[in-house]
Amino acid sequence: MSQVFRIIGAGEWGLSYANHLANLGVNVEVYIRNPSTISMLQSTRSIKNINLELHKDINLYLLNDILTKNESENIINILAPSSSGFSDILSTYSAYFNQYESLTWLTKGLDHDSGLLFHTLINDLLSPSINKAILSGPSFASDLNSKKNISISIASTSKELIKIISDASVTNYFDLAPTNNIIGVEISGILKNISAIIAGALTINGYPDEYIKNLIAKSQHEVQVMSEHLLSLEKNHQSDIILDNIIDSPACNGDMHLTCFHDTSRNRQLGLKLKSNYDVKKALKSIGTVEGYSSTYTLYNNPELYKKNIIVETAYNILYKNSDIDTQLKSLFL
Repeated sequence: MSQVFRIIGAGEWGLSYANHLANLGVNVEVYIRNPSTISMLQSTRSIKNINLELHKDINLYLLNDILTKNESENIINILAPSSSGFSDILSTYSAYFNQYESLTWLTKGLDHDSGLLFHTLINDLLSPSINKAILSGPSFASDLNSKKNISISIASTSKELIKIISDASVTNYFDLAPTNNIIGVEISGILKNISAIIAGALTINGYPDEYIKNLIAKSQHEVQVMSEHLLSLEKNHQSDIILDNIIDSPACNGDMHLTCFHDTSRNRQLGLKLKSNYDVKKALKSIGTVEGYSSTYTLYNNPELYKKNIIVETAYNILYKNSDIDTQLKSLFL
């Protein structure tokens, strides 16, 4: 039986990664919840704003169709929904996922209902024994579709799973940097969004780029602190476990710089609207979903999991307490 990659979710990055695999000759299936999205993709086979021309061999299915699939070999399942849909898909289709030895995801963020990271959610809703992997780093879907040079991190509990995904994915323009530090990669993907909001606020309030570089350094330090704390809370934790340092990895250093300096980021866009007498709710309406906004609330209100830190506290004071913006930004660098 030939290997099949099943991408579950119809976000821009998930579809672009599916297309990347198909262009390399990988057998790819895409599962989508919304029938109208499938109809649109089947009709147009393209998404113009991200330069996506869907490969002719990619098969599109309704997500419920996955319940009729009972093969358990040579299937690589990759979750790519929004962060808000991650938990629901896991729980609704748990019987399906439990057939397999591994689960990979492209989604950045965390579960806002429980406050848990996605790897912990998988442990709780499926099984701790499932091999897990996350792909995360500085990347835009349009860049992958245009075959621009991209390097992202792949963090996994399994070297074999890293090899399978790398062998299927890596090209001269798309590289995967391996690590065993799933927690650090997940925290990086969360904290970079919160940092980007602050970075936008720094820019619009007249702070030079040196302050953003300083902010990134502080955020990277917090990634390390939060990761070590979360590791200490893991069930069956062994004191001799040492996770890779990912400060200089694509998921941490690369994504921090891209999101904090690039105006394409919705998180940075929100920050760019935060001048004196700012109105956060009004700004959000003009932008849409901003993951860093929700993540700030979740991290701040789960201190037993994530510990209080100055990055999250500053963002929370600005976004949820309407604190004086200049006072908060200055206090960050005292």
